[in-house]
Amino acid sequence: MSVLISLWQMTVILSAPLVLCALGGIISYQAGVVNIAMEGIMLSSCFVSVLVSYYSHSALLGLLAGMVTSILVSLFFSFFAVTLKANNFVIGIAINIFVSAATLFLSRFLPVAIFNSPDIAAIQKLNLDLKIDIMNKLFSGYSVLIYLAVILVFVMDYLLYKTPFGIRLRATGVFPGAVRTAGKNPEKIRYVAGIITGVFCGLAGTQLSLSNVVLFSRDMTAGRGFIAFSAILIAGGKPKRAFFISVLFGFCDALATQLKSTGIPTNFLSIIPYAVALLTLIFVNIRERKMAEESV
Repeated sequence: MSVLISLWQMTVILSAPLVLCALGGIISYQAGVVNIAMEGIMLSSCFVSVLVSYYSHSALLGLLAGMVTSILVSLFFSFFAVTLKANNFVIGIAINIFVSAATLFLSRFLPVAIFNSPDIAAIQKLNLDLKIDIMNKLFSGYSVLIYLAVILVFVMDYLLYKTPFGIRLRATGVFPGAVRTAGKNPEKIRYVAGIITGVFCGLAGTQLSLSNVVLFSRDMTAGRGFIAFSAILIAGGKPKRAFFISVLFGFCDALATQLKSTGIPTNFLSIIPYAVALLTLIFVNIRERKMAEESV
Protein backbone atom coordinates (compact mmCIF):
# COMPACT_ATOMS: atom_id res chain seq x y z
CA MET A 1 0.00 0.00 0.00
CA SER A 2 2.81 2.42 0.88
CA VAL A 3 4.36 1.85 -2.54
CA LEU A 4 1.10 2.72 -4.29
CA ILE A 5 0.62 5.84 -2.15
CA SER A 6 4.18 6.91 -2.90
CA LEU A 7 3.58 6.33 -6.63
CA TRP A 8 0.37 8.41 -6.45
CA GLN A 9 2.11 11.28 -4.66
CA MET A 10 5.02 11.27 -7.08
CA THR A 11 2.62 11.19 -10.05
CA VAL A 12 0.78 14.25 -8.75
CA ILE A 13 4.03 16.16 -8.16
CA LEU A 14 5.64 15.26 -11.49
CA SER A 15 2.43 15.90 -13.47
CA ALA A 16 1.93 19.46 -12.21
CA PRO A 17 4.57 21.21 -14.38
CA LEU A 18 3.34 19.28 -17.42
CA VAL A 19 -0.29 20.25 -16.80
CA LEU A 20 0.53 23.94 -16.30
CA CYS A 21 2.81 24.07 -19.34
CA ALA A 22 0.27 22.24 -21.52
CA LEU A 23 -2.53 24.62 -20.47
CA GLY A 24 -0.37 27.58 -21.49
CA GLY A 25 0.57 26.00 -24.80
CA ILE A 26 -3.08 25.27 -25.59
CA ILE A 27 -3.83 29.00 -25.68
CA SER A 28 -1.18 29.62 -28.35
CA TYR A 29 -2.15 26.42 -30.17
CA GLN A 30 -5.80 27.50 -30.38
CA ALA A 31 -4.66 30.90 -31.68
CA GLY A 32 -2.79 29.23 -34.53
CA VAL A 33 0.73 29.55 -33.07
CA VAL A 34 2.80 26.42 -32.52
CA ASN A 35 4.81 27.42 -29.46
CA ILE A 36 7.68 24.95 -29.50
CA ALA A 37 9.66 27.33 -27.26
CA MET A 38 7.81 26.26 -24.09
CA GLU A 39 10.86 24.28 -23.00
CA GLY A 40 13.02 27.40 -22.98
CA ILE A 41 10.28 29.59 -21.53
CA MET A 42 9.83 27.21 -18.61
CA LEU A 43 13.61 26.91 -18.08
CA SER A 44 13.98 30.69 -17.90
CA SER A 45 11.33 30.73 -15.17
CA CYS A 46 13.17 28.01 -13.23
CA PHE A 47 16.39 30.01 -13.27
CA VAL A 48 14.99 33.42 -12.34
CA SER A 49 12.55 32.14 -9.71
CA VAL A 50 15.36 30.35 -7.85
CA LEU A 51 17.64 33.39 -8.10
CA VAL A 52 15.02 35.86 -6.86
CA SER A 53 13.77 33.48 -4.19
CA TYR A 54 17.31 33.10 -2.86
CA TYR A 55 18.04 36.82 -2.63
CA SER A 56 14.57 37.93 -1.47
CA HIS A 57 13.83 34.92 0.77
CA SER A 58 10.32 35.02 -0.68
CA ALA A 59 8.76 32.28 -2.79
CA LEU A 60 6.06 34.72 -3.91
CA LEU A 61 8.60 37.15 -5.35
CA GLY A 62 10.36 34.21 -6.96
CA LEU A 63 7.08 33.13 -8.52
CA LEU A 64 6.31 36.63 -9.81
CA ALA A 65 9.83 37.07 -11.19
CA GLY A 66 9.63 33.70 -12.93
CA MET A 67 6.30 34.61 -14.49
CA VAL A 68 7.55 38.00 -15.70
CA THR A 69 10.62 36.37 -17.24
CA SER A 70 8.50 33.74 -18.97
CA ILE A 71 6.17 36.39 -20.34
CA LEU A 72 9.11 38.33 -21.78
CA VAL A 73 10.60 35.24 -23.42
CA SER A 74 7.17 34.27 -24.75
CA LEU A 75 6.67 37.75 -26.19
CA PHE A 76 10.10 37.50 -27.80
CA PHE A 77 8.94 34.29 -29.47
CA SER A 78 5.65 35.96 -30.45
CA PHE A 79 7.47 38.86 -32.09
CA PHE A 80 9.21 36.49 -34.49
CA ALA A 81 6.28 34.11 -34.95
CA VAL A 82 3.46 36.67 -35.23
CA THR A 83 4.99 39.95 -36.43
CA LEU A 84 7.88 38.65 -38.55
CA LYS A 85 6.01 35.47 -39.62
CA ALA A 86 9.06 33.34 -38.90
CA ASN A 87 8.82 29.56 -38.87
CA ASN A 88 7.46 28.60 -35.44
CA PHE A 89 9.63 25.51 -35.13
CA VAL A 90 12.87 27.21 -36.14
CA ILE A 91 12.49 30.21 -33.82
CA GLY A 92 11.21 27.96 -31.03
CA ILE A 93 14.23 25.68 -31.18
CA ALA A 94 16.54 28.71 -31.40
CA ILE A 95 15.02 30.17 -28.23
CA ASN A 96 15.31 26.83 -26.44
CA ILE A 97 19.01 26.63 -27.30
CA PHE A 98 19.59 30.26 -26.34
CA VAL A 99 17.88 29.96 -22.94
CA SER A 100 19.73 26.73 -22.21
CA ALA A 101 23.07 28.37 -22.99
CA ALA A 102 22.24 31.63 -21.19
CA THR A 103 21.14 29.92 -17.97
CA LEU A 104 24.22 27.69 -18.05
CA PHE A 105 26.52 30.69 -18.51
CA LEU A 106 24.86 32.70 -15.74
CA SER A 107 24.82 29.75 -13.35
CA ARG A 108 28.59 29.41 -13.87
CA PHE A 109 29.12 33.17 -13.63
CA LEU A 110 27.22 33.51 -10.34
CA PRO A 111 28.24 31.67 -7.14
CA VAL A 112 27.33 28.00 -7.53
CA ALA A 113 26.07 27.77 -3.95
CA ILE A 114 23.13 30.03 -4.80
CA PHE A 115 21.38 27.43 -6.92
CA ASN A 116 21.18 24.65 -4.33
CA SER A 117 21.24 26.74 -1.19
CA PRO A 118 18.96 25.96 1.79
CA ASP A 119 18.17 29.70 1.78
CA ILE A 120 16.02 29.31 -1.34
CA ALA A 121 12.41 29.92 -0.24
CA ALA A 122 10.18 27.04 -1.35
CA ILE A 123 6.52 27.32 -2.30
CA GLN A 124 4.24 26.67 0.64
CA LYS A 125 2.47 23.33 0.88
CA LEU A 126 -1.17 23.05 1.91
CA ASN A 127 -1.80 20.58 4.72
CA LEU A 128 -5.51 19.79 4.54
CA ASP A 129 -7.29 17.91 7.31
CA LEU A 130 -9.64 15.54 5.48
CA LYS A 131 -10.36 13.51 8.66
CA ILE A 132 -9.39 10.23 6.99
CA ASP A 133 -5.72 9.24 7.07
CA ILE A 134 -5.62 7.72 3.58
CA MET A 135 -7.32 10.82 2.12
CA ASN A 136 -4.77 13.06 3.80
CA LYS A 137 -1.95 11.02 2.27
CA LEU A 138 -3.52 11.13 -1.19
CA PHE A 139 -4.79 14.71 -1.40
CA SER A 140 -2.97 16.78 1.23
CA GLY A 141 0.52 18.19 1.57
CA TYR A 142 1.04 19.42 -2.00
CA SER A 143 2.22 22.75 -3.33
CA VAL A 144 -0.34 25.52 -3.70
CA LEU A 145 0.35 25.50 -7.44
CA ILE A 146 -0.70 21.86 -7.75
CA TYR A 147 -4.18 22.61 -6.44
CA LEU A 148 -4.24 25.72 -8.63
CA ALA A 149 -3.33 23.64 -11.69
CA VAL A 150 -6.42 21.45 -11.26
CA ILE A 151 -8.66 24.50 -10.92
CA LEU A 152 -7.07 26.14 -13.96
CA VAL A 153 -7.97 23.15 -16.14
CA PHE A 154 -11.66 23.98 -15.72
CA VAL A 155 -11.05 27.72 -15.93
CA MET A 156 -9.22 27.26 -19.22
CA ASP A 157 -11.92 24.99 -20.61
CA TYR A 158 -14.57 27.58 -19.71
CA LEU A 159 -12.47 30.42 -21.13
CA LEU A 160 -12.00 28.70 -24.49
CA TYR A 161 -15.52 27.43 -25.06
CA LYS A 162 -17.86 29.65 -23.04
CA THR A 163 -16.53 33.20 -23.45
CA PRO A 164 -16.33 35.68 -26.36
CA PHE A 165 -12.55 35.83 -25.94
CA GLY A 166 -12.33 32.06 -26.36
CA ILE A 167 -14.44 32.18 -29.51
CA ARG A 168 -12.26 34.93 -30.99
CA LEU A 169 -9.11 33.05 -29.98
CA ARG A 170 -10.19 29.82 -31.64
CA ALA A 171 -11.42 31.70 -34.70
CA THR A 172 -7.99 33.34 -34.97
CA GLY A 173 -6.40 29.92 -35.21
CA VAL A 174 -8.78 28.72 -37.93
CA PHE A 175 -10.03 31.79 -39.84
CA PRO A 176 -7.87 34.84 -39.03
CA GLY A 177 -9.32 36.64 -42.05
CA ALA A 178 -12.84 36.32 -40.65
CA VAL A 179 -11.64 37.70 -37.31
CA ARG A 180 -10.14 40.70 -39.08
CA THR A 181 -13.38 41.21 -41.01
CA ALA A 182 -15.25 41.23 -37.70
CA GLY A 183 -13.13 44.19 -36.60
CA LYS A 184 -10.66 42.33 -34.37
CA ASN A 185 -6.89 42.17 -34.78
CA PRO A 186 -5.63 38.54 -35.06
CA GLU A 187 -2.05 39.61 -34.31
CA LYS A 188 -3.12 41.30 -31.09
CA ILE A 189 -5.06 38.20 -30.03
CA ARG A 190 -2.01 36.05 -30.71
CA TYR A 191 0.15 38.37 -28.61
CA VAL A 192 -2.36 38.08 -25.76
CA ALA A 193 -2.21 34.31 -26.18
CA GLY A 194 1.59 34.55 -25.98
CA ILE A 195 1.35 36.45 -22.70
CA ILE A 196 -1.01 33.85 -21.22
CA THR A 197 1.33 31.08 -22.38
CA GLY A 198 4.17 32.88 -20.63
CA VAL A 199 2.16 33.07 -17.39
CA PHE A 200 1.42 29.34 -17.38
CA CYS A 201 4.96 28.34 -18.33
CA GLY A 202 6.17 30.64 -15.55
CA LEU A 203 3.94 28.78 -13.09
CA ALA A 204 5.22 25.45 -14.42
CA GLY A 205 8.86 26.49 -14.10
CA THR A 206 8.37 27.82 -10.58
CA GLN A 207 6.55 24.65 -9.51
CA LEU A 208 9.47 22.62 -10.84
CA SER A 209 12.26 24.68 -9.26
CA LEU A 210 10.66 25.89 -6.01
CA SER A 211 8.55 22.86 -5.11
CA ASN A 212 9.40 19.63 -6.95
CA VAL A 213 13.07 20.31 -6.24
CA VAL A 214 14.19 23.46 -4.47
CA LEU A 215 17.20 24.23 -6.66
CA PHE A 216 18.31 25.02 -10.19
CA SER A 217 20.43 22.75 -12.35
CA ARG A 218 21.45 22.77 -15.98
CA ASP A 219 18.54 22.03 -18.35
CA MET A 220 16.43 20.91 -15.40
CA THR A 221 13.23 21.01 -17.47
CA ALA A 222 14.62 17.90 -19.19
CA GLY A 223 12.26 17.95 -22.15
CA ARG A 224 9.10 18.61 -20.15
CA GLY A 225 8.17 21.44 -22.51
CA PHE A 226 8.26 19.03 -25.44
CA ILE A 227 6.25 16.41 -23.54
CA ALA A 228 3.65 19.08 -22.72
CA PHE A 229 3.59 20.03 -26.40
CA SER A 230 2.99 16.41 -27.37
CA ALA A 231 0.13 16.29 -24.84
CA ILE A 232 -1.41 19.31 -26.59
CA LEU A 233 -1.18 17.62 -29.99
CA ILE A 234 -2.62 14.35 -28.70
CA ALA A 235 -5.45 16.20 -26.93
CA GLY A 236 -6.24 18.30 -29.98
CA GLY A 237 -5.87 21.47 -27.93
CA LYS A 238 -8.60 20.52 -25.43
CA PRO A 239 -7.70 21.38 -21.80
CA LYS A 240 -9.38 18.43 -20.05
CA ARG A 241 -7.88 15.88 -22.41
CA ALA A 242 -4.47 17.53 -22.10
CA PHE A 243 -4.79 17.29 -18.32
CA PHE A 244 -5.31 13.52 -18.35
CA ILE A 245 -2.59 12.96 -20.93
CA SER A 246 -0.15 15.06 -18.89
CA VAL A 247 -1.03 13.00 -15.81
CA LEU A 248 -0.35 9.84 -17.84
CA PHE A 249 3.11 11.13 -18.74
CA GLY A 250 3.64 12.15 -15.11
CA PHE A 251 2.69 8.64 -14.03
CA CYS A 252 5.23 7.16 -16.45
CA ASP A 253 7.89 9.46 -15.03
CA ALA A 254 6.94 8.52 -11.47
CA LEU A 255 6.94 4.82 -12.34
CA ALA A 256 10.41 5.13 -13.85
CA THR A 257 11.62 6.83 -10.67
CA GLN A 258 10.11 4.10 -8.48
CA LEU A 259 11.67 1.33 -10.56
CA LYS A 260 15.20 2.69 -10.13
CA SER A 261 15.49 0.74 -6.88
CA THR A 262 14.91 -2.55 -8.73
CA GLY A 263 18.31 -2.59 -10.41
CA ILE A 264 17.05 -1.80 -13.90
CA PRO A 265 19.54 0.51 -15.68
CA THR A 266 18.75 4.15 -14.91
CA ASN A 267 19.29 5.31 -18.49
CA PHE A 268 16.69 2.83 -19.72
CA LEU A 269 14.14 3.94 -17.14
CA SER A 270 14.70 7.60 -17.97
CA ILE A 271 13.43 7.14 -21.51
CA ILE A 272 10.04 5.72 -20.43
CA PRO A 273 8.09 9.05 -20.34
CA TYR A 274 9.54 10.16 -23.68
CA ALA A 275 8.96 6.77 -25.30
CA VAL A 276 5.34 6.76 -24.13
CA ALA A 277 4.86 10.30 -25.51
CA LEU A 278 6.37 9.29 -28.86
CA LEU A 279 4.37 6.08 -29.16
CA THR A 280 1.16 7.89 -28.23
CA LEU A 281 1.78 10.51 -30.91
CA ILE A 282 2.39 7.78 -33.49
CA PHE A 283 -0.80 5.95 -32.45
CA VAL A 284 -2.91 9.12 -32.63
CA ASN A 285 -1.46 10.04 -36.03
CA ILE A 286 -2.21 6.57 -37.44
CA ARG A 287 -5.77 6.70 -36.06
CA GLU A 288 -6.40 10.15 -37.54
CA ARG A 289 -5.13 9.02 -40.95
CA LYS A 290 -7.42 6.00 -40.91
CA MET A 291 -10.40 8.18 -39.94
CA ALA A 292 -9.54 10.60 -42.75
CA GLU A 293 -9.33 7.77 -45.27
CA GLU A 294 -12.65 6.31 -44.13
CA SER A 295 -14.40 9.68 -44.45
CA VAL A 296 -13.32 10.05 -48.09
